Amino acid sequence: MKWIKGIMVTLVLTGTMACNEDVEPYDAEAQLQIDGAKIDHHLSTKGLQAQKSQSGIRYIITTEGTGELPKQGERVKVNYKLYRFSGELLDTNIESLAKDKNIYNPQRDYKPLEFQLGYADIIPGFQLSTYLLKEGGEGDFYIPSVLAYRNAGAGKIYPNENLNFKIELIEIN
Repeated sequence: MKWIKGIMVTLVLTGTMACNEDVEPYDAEAQLQIDGAKIDHHLSTKGLQAQKSQSGIRYIITTEGTGELPKQGERVKVNYKLYRFSGELLDTNIESLAKDKNIYNPQRDYKPLEFQLGYADIIPGFQLSTYLLKEGGEGDFYIPSVLAYRNAGAGKIYPNENLNFKIELIEIN
């Protein structure tokens, strides 16, 4: 669990150091409180009961899976769906779903996402969520913006937007 605190400290330090005279400094701790309240409100309006991780991610394990939880440094293979809280699908690695929801990109390779936990260039919230799944497990993860794209946003993702990932942990190597 020390690595969770390390990620949070890094986010706070990065946020406080990334300021200039024209821009308010990014206060990751304050934003995490705002994000948490928004996520809790969203879950409440949907009638959902979620667990809360130390990092602030709310999650619901929908399929338990078997075996051990993955560890830092292990390679994992996952399927994922990324949604806005409105229900709009923003991204997925599942070709049939992308086609069905009209977000298919023929230039893209639709296959399970493989990465090394703790070392990949993937948002912290996605990695932290993956640690919560056993092999074969699936879950819904409500990720605070602080653990995603922060106040910068990315592509279709707005600044300070909380995200809902549905992740299936296919394999741990």
